Amino acid sequence: HGTMVLSTRLGDWTVEIGQPWRNEQAGLTPQLLRPGTRLLVHGHRSARKGERLMKAERIVVAGKSYNLYPDRAS
Repeated sequence: HGTMVLSTRLGDWTVEIGQPWRNEQAGLTPQLLRPGTRLLVHGHRSARKGERLMKAERIVVAGKSYNLYPDRAS
């Protein structure tokens, strides 16, 4: 899995994204994830209280959704 740091008003979060092949299948390119891109991440946060870590399942860039796990129910 890849990771990225997402800066928010409440602080930075580490976001685990899919393997390169999974991102490619979803249409999510490295250019879409370059620094400064505004995006919305849907997924699951860490069960550890206070840990700013989440596993992305869907990423929205410029209004377009990139579903990393289309076989999972939303």
